[in-house]
Amino acid sequence: MKKPKLKVELRDNTGKESNKKYRREGIVPGVLYSPHDKENLILKVKNDELLKLLSAKSHGLIDLEINDGKEKISRLTIIKDLQYNLLKKQIVHVDFYGVTLKEKLTLEVDIELIGEPIGVEEGGILQAELRKVEIECLPSQVPGSFKADISSLKVGDHISIGDMEIPEGVEVLTELDRVVAAVVPPAKIEEVVEEEEEVVEGEEGEEGEEKAETKEEPPSSEPKKE
Repeated sequence: MKKPKLKVELRDNTGKESNKKYRREGIVPGVLYSPHDKENLILKVKNDELLKLLSAKSHGLIDLEINDGKEKISRLTIIKDLQYNLLKKQIVHVDFYGVTLKEKLTLEVDIELIGEPIGVEEGGILQAELRKVEIECLPSQVPGSFKADISSLKVGDHISIGDMEIPEGVEVLTELDRVVAAVVPPAKIEEVVEEEEEVVEGEEGEEGEEKAETKEEPPSSEPKKE
């Protein structure tokens, strides 16, 4: 199984200010941990290299090449967690988890929708309900993604996790009846707009009547309060 490589370096500085400085320089702070290590390794990785890895949808095993300034160490890992700053659209931290080939993993894998539903061509609307599926398997069996063929879906049809092909050796932990995607009938927008217009017209008529009645009322004889 071909594993993508990612170069990282050890970092000495930690804390909010140091991490902010790293991010301004295009570097993402990170950590490597596992039950096999006594201490966590504090890392840093170039943002461009990390984005390149993620864009290739490499959610399985990663050959992490760690440079400590003296020598390079290779570790087998997976990305366990990514933290984002949504406003800046920036990765702010990455967690790597060290694994062995004989140890089963629990992780989430992306669901990839394949094809264009027949129902969409007929005027239906595709709704993606689920983006990831939780699985358990050996590191060598981690799939790049789960593929859901939605091309045969008609209006009113859906595809669930149980309908997808599950790779050998992979145990799905998410409920098999969870809906992944569905094709729903188009909303009747015109009828909704017409109903709203009728309501608005009725409200305006009542408001006009109230104003007319108010004008006919005599002025109050009560003294004004200052």
